[in-house]
Amino acid sequence: MLKRLAFSLFLFSGFIASAQNIIFDAKGLLFLTDADMSAFSIMDGNLRKMEDSKDVISTLEFPLDYGDPGQIKTDKASNSIFKEAKNICFTSDQKLAYVLETKGETAYDDTSYEDIEEEFPAGRYVTVIDVTDLKKPKSLYRFPVGRNPSSISIDPSDKYLAIATEEYGKEIQLYELDNSGKPVRVIKKPSGLPPGRIVEIKWHSSGNFLIYLNQDEADLGIIEVHRDGPTQQIIRLELYGDPVKIGGMPTKGEFTPDEKYFIALDKKKYKTDMENRSKGELFVIKLNLEDRETNHYLISKAEVGENPCNFDIHPSGNYIVVNNLEHSFMPPEHYMDDGESSLTVLSLSFDGILESIKTQKIDGILPSSAIFDKNGQNLAVSIFQYLTFGYSFGGIEFYKFDPNAKSVLELQKGKIYVPRGAHSLKAIMEY
Repeated sequence: MLKRLAFSLFLFSGFIASAQNIIFDAKGLLFLTDADMSAFSIMDGNLRKMEDSKDVISTLEFPLDYGDPGQIKTDKASNSIFKEAKNICFTSDQKLAYVLETKGETAYDDTSYEDIEEEFPAGRYVTVIDVTDLKKPKSLYRFPVGRNPSSISIDPSDKYLAIATEEYGKEIQLYELDNSGKPVRVIKKPSGLPPGRIVEIKWHSSGNFLIYLNQDEADLGIIEVHRDGPTQQIIRLELYGDPVKIGGMPTKGEFTPDEKYFIALDKKKYKTDMENRSKGELFVIKLNLEDRETNHYLISKAEVGENPCNFDIHPSGNYIVVNNLEHSFMPPEHYMDDGESSLTVLSLSFDGILESIKTQKIDGILPSSAIFDKNGQNLAVSIFQYLTFGYSFGGIEFYKFDPNAKSVLELQKGKIYVPRGAHSLKAIMEY
């Protein structure tokens, strides 16, 4: 009876927390909702639209009260899950968020596509959102960038926004920002940048280097930033050293907290390639940013699950959790292997050696993001949608994390149900 009542409240309100004691050490959470499609659309092109669904950015603040749907606040922000959770970044104080429109919004009467990847409307914008007050996120404005942007990163000074797109000539661009976060100048890509899709772009904490992943060339490259002496304004970008070959299909990269290593994820194949059952791999790369004549090199690698799309590094730098989509996105009317995904936990030693600790199956479709809390003792996971018949909805689930325990990840009882399409989960750490 209680379960039926809780589900009825969800249907009418759109949001409901299903337990009152969620343990997660953070001020709050932010996530995106892609409302244009279901998880199964990736395979069959059928959008399965839901009435009144809209692309939004959502925020919530801890602690949550049981059964109060008004605790999750939203505002409009066009977004898409197509580019594997690299479409949002914050200023250093976490008060301003930049959201990529990695794919555009579908027309009202669009219901299906023969080739969803090619026919889906192109993304072209960045939406800027004020998240100072988590009880009232506010979309301020948006500005155009290149076609189908794939990754976004802001420098430590909050003055330069790096964006990678699929558009020729705009594969990598820097946007100089004014004090309000608006772009005032564009700095072009470096001369001699190899052709190919740039799927990841990351700033080094010094503000003097950018790291990128070229999926077509299957390598990692470095860009040096050159500044004007008196003003310290960036005047040009220049390639630095030789690229590092990774192989496969690199899709995401991130520095360890101490920036000793750069971690890169190789998904190996397209999700729709059902004949290829290769599992993904995680790579540890040592970068040399002090001497362009000295090569960067691969230290270690480890296998993860099938169709990995994202990862998060523990605050200590000693552990990594990888999101594996597996075959969760396959339409249940035609496939048995659906609705179930996994998380892979790995250890990272001081000398850069990766070791797989556990791969744990979880219920849920397209769990595209998992994030540690401030103390690293808990993990939040976004679920795009669950394998439900009738009303479709997604959620945020929470795990206790203890690498020394036999279970490693222990599912908490509390979860948050949200409309279908949840992805790109981020923690707001400052209190």
